[in-house]
Amino acid sequence: MKRIIFGIILIFLILGILVSYEWYGAFKKSKLIEQGNYPKEPFPIQPDTPWWKVPFLTLLQYLTKAWFCLGMAFLIAGAVETFIPKELIIKHLGKQSPKAYFIAAFGGPLLSVCSCSVIPLFAAIKKRGAGLGPAITFLLATPAINPAAIILTFSLISWKFAIGRIILALSAAIITGVTLEAIWTTEEEKAGSLSQLKVEYQEKPLNLKVDLKEWLINVWDFVKKIFPLVLLGIFIIGIVKIFLTSQVISKYLGQGLWQTALASILGVVMYTPTLVEIPFVRELLTLGMGTGPALAFLLTGPALSLPSMLGVSRVIGWKQVLNYAILIWILGIIGGLIFALIVPKIILI
Repeated sequence: MKRIIFGIILIFLILGILVSYEWYGAFKKSKLIEQGNYPKEPFPIQPDTPWWKVPFLTLLQYLTKAWFCLGMAFLIAGAVETFIPKELIIKHLGKQSPKAYFIAAFGGPLLSVCSCSVIPLFAAIKKRGAGLGPAITFLLATPAINPAAIILTFSLISWKFAIGRIILALSAAIITGVTLEAIWTTEEEKAGSLSQLKVEYQEKPLNLKVDLKEWLINVWDFVKKIFPLVLLGIFIIGIVKIFLTSQVISKYLGQGLWQTALASILGVVMYTPTLVEIPFVRELLTLGMGTGPALAFLLTGPALSLPSMLGVSRVIGWKQVLNYAILIWILGIIGGLIFALIVPKIILI
């Protein structure tokens, strides 16, 4: 059995376990609600809860809800890192064609990297001759819809948010890539002088013992890099909850055009580590944030961040960076407004 085939089977097996677990939990909760028995929080935050306990209770609430999903996400990310060769994705991004955009939009997210980790990959494919449009699409789509983020969105918020995030993030990434290619690509590049990537890949034979060990090492590497930041982010969210009331959230981040525009700006300027933006948005939704602003934040936050834009500017220049930042901000607003029309309210369990 080829190594990559084994990896794909492993990834789908983990996904199957996760989806079954989540659907069973959702079905069980929906039955309880139909009977008038709302699930109780194991670590509830009451109006009379001492302020210093709120961050710790928020952290415990997150862990009790997300431990299984987060664990599966790390296992999937490690499997992608181990068994899905980057070369197979990167080598097809050279041609400025529909195929290149398709691979950039759907293949990039399989790398399971954040907005900062994707910068070296973006620089590599751009210097090897990738078209500006596919490269920008790759840059924006990869962190926005990486599998771990989508799984966690589905688990902590809802399947509607997960599907909306996938469709709107992919659309924004492709539209931005096509627009920047039309504005900035020279005639020589359009003619194809930089149309081919020279990336060689040889299929490795499957060595079950060695490969499973590498998989577990990669999983642990993801856990070490991401999990502490997730815990820190949740704790910070708990601190924010001390000061944010439902009245403030409803006023400034409720449903509406200007609220969606503000949330989209917050997504650009407020850098949240990968996976932290999801529980952050969930908590804001419980405090009265509108569905449109929430999705706008999820669209712009992972795709854009100040550290990411600083890094990318060293590869393509500040004019192109400002162009795609403005485009993503506008598309984030449009996406949020569209989502608000389709999903005006949501009940979090």
